[in-house]
Amino acid sequence: MAAKKTYWMHDGYGTVALVEGADERDRWKPLGWVDSEPPGPGSQVWMRHETHGGRAKFPFASVELWRPRGWSECEPPPVADPFSAETPADVVEPVAVQVSEPASPAATKKEKADG
Repeated sequence: MAAKKTYWMHDGYGTVALVEGADERDRWKPLGWVDSEPPGPGSQVWMRHETHGGRAKFPFASVELWRPRGWSECEPPPVADPFSAETPADVVEPVAVQVSEPASPAATKKEKADG
Protein backbone atom coordinates (compact mmCIF):
# COMPACT_ATOMS: atom_id res chain seq x y z
CA MET A 1 0.00 0.00 0.00
CA ALA A 2 1.33 3.42 -0.93
CA ALA A 3 1.92 6.00 1.77
CA LYS A 4 -0.63 8.78 1.98
CA LYS A 5 0.38 12.16 0.65
CA THR A 6 1.01 14.81 3.29
CA TYR A 7 -0.26 18.40 3.11
CA TRP A 8 0.83 21.54 4.92
CA MET A 9 -2.13 23.49 6.26
CA HIS A 10 -2.16 27.07 7.61
CA ASP A 11 -4.63 28.49 10.15
CA GLY A 12 -4.24 32.14 9.09
CA TYR A 13 -2.58 33.11 12.39
CA GLY A 14 0.97 31.95 11.72
CA THR A 15 0.54 28.31 12.69
CA VAL A 16 1.00 25.41 10.28
CA ALA A 17 0.24 21.71 10.61
CA LEU A 18 1.14 18.64 8.59
CA VAL A 19 -1.87 16.46 7.77
CA GLU A 20 -1.79 13.05 6.15
CA GLY A 21 -4.14 12.24 3.29
CA ALA A 22 -6.66 14.20 1.25
CA ASP A 23 -9.54 13.16 3.53
CA GLU A 24 -7.80 14.65 6.56
CA ARG A 25 -6.93 17.80 4.60
CA ASP A 26 -10.57 18.20 3.53
CA ARG A 27 -11.77 17.68 7.11
CA TRP A 28 -9.74 20.70 8.31
CA LYS A 29 -10.78 23.11 5.52
CA PRO A 30 -14.25 23.92 6.93
CA LEU A 31 -12.55 24.69 10.26
CA GLY A 32 -10.56 27.56 8.74
CA TRP A 33 -7.38 25.74 7.71
CA VAL A 34 -6.13 26.24 4.14
CA ASP A 35 -3.50 24.55 1.97
CA SER A 36 -0.10 26.11 2.51
CA GLU A 37 3.49 26.05 1.42
CA PRO A 38 6.03 24.47 3.79
CA PRO A 39 6.53 26.66 6.87
CA GLY A 40 8.78 29.67 6.91
CA PRO A 41 11.02 31.16 9.61
CA GLY A 42 8.23 33.01 11.46
CA SER A 43 5.83 30.06 11.59
CA GLN A 44 4.75 27.94 14.52
CA VAL A 45 4.42 24.21 13.79
CA TRP A 46 2.16 21.67 15.53
CA MET A 47 4.20 18.68 16.73
CA ARG A 48 3.33 15.44 18.57
CA HIS A 49 5.56 13.39 20.85
CA GLU A 50 5.89 9.75 19.78
CA THR A 51 5.86 8.32 23.32
CA HIS A 52 3.23 10.22 25.29
CA GLY A 53 1.26 11.66 22.35
CA GLY A 54 1.26 15.21 23.70
CA ARG A 55 1.00 18.05 21.19
CA ALA A 56 2.56 21.48 21.24
CA LYS A 57 3.42 24.35 18.93
CA PHE A 58 7.10 24.89 18.24
CA PRO A 59 8.88 27.66 16.33
CA PHE A 60 9.76 26.32 12.89
CA ALA A 61 13.43 27.17 13.47
CA SER A 62 13.57 24.70 16.39
CA VAL A 63 11.93 21.70 14.69
CA GLU A 64 15.24 20.00 13.89
CA LEU A 65 16.29 20.28 17.55
CA TRP A 66 13.11 18.53 18.77
CA ARG A 67 12.97 15.64 16.27
CA PRO A 68 15.73 13.62 18.03
CA ARG A 69 13.73 14.00 21.26
CA GLY A 70 10.72 12.19 19.80
CA TRP A 71 8.71 15.09 18.34
CA SER A 72 7.41 15.20 14.75
CA GLU A 73 5.13 17.47 12.75
CA CYS A 74 1.44 16.57 12.98
CA GLU A 75 -2.13 17.73 12.52
CA PRO A 76 -3.63 20.25 14.95
CA PRO A 77 -5.35 18.94 18.08
CA PRO A 78 -8.99 17.93 17.77
CA VAL A 79 -11.48 20.77 17.91
CA ALA A 80 -13.30 21.04 21.23
CA ASP A 81 -16.99 21.56 20.62
CA PRO A 82 -18.83 22.35 23.86
CA PHE A 83 -22.19 21.52 22.27
CA SER A 84 -21.43 17.95 21.23
CA ALA A 85 -18.92 16.96 23.88
CA GLU A 86 -19.63 14.09 26.27
CA THR A 87 -19.95 16.62 29.09
CA PRO A 88 -21.15 19.89 27.53
CA ALA A 89 -19.76 23.11 28.93
CA ASP A 90 -23.21 24.46 29.76
CA VAL A 91 -23.93 21.61 32.21
CA VAL A 92 -22.12 22.84 35.30
CA GLU A 93 -23.03 23.34 38.89
CA PRO A 94 -23.90 26.96 39.68
CA VAL A 95 -21.42 28.81 41.85
CA ALA A 96 -22.75 30.40 45.02
CA VAL A 97 -21.72 34.04 45.20
CA GLN A 98 -21.66 35.87 48.50
CA VAL A 99 -22.52 39.54 48.28
CA SER A 100 -21.52 41.71 51.21
CA GLU A 101 -23.50 44.76 52.23
CA PRO A 102 -21.94 48.04 51.17
CA ALA A 103 -20.42 50.16 53.92
CA SER A 104 -22.62 52.90 55.31
CA PRO A 105 -21.62 56.49 54.51
CA ALA A 106 -21.05 57.15 58.21
CA ALA A 107 -18.51 54.29 58.44
CA THR A 108 -16.68 55.60 55.38
CA LYS A 109 -16.43 59.12 56.88
CA LYS A 110 -15.14 57.68 60.19
CA GLU A 111 -12.43 55.67 58.36
CA LYS A 112 -11.28 58.79 56.53
CA ALA A 113 -11.15 60.80 59.76
CA ASP A 114 -9.10 58.05 61.50
CA GLY A 115 -6.66 57.63 58.58
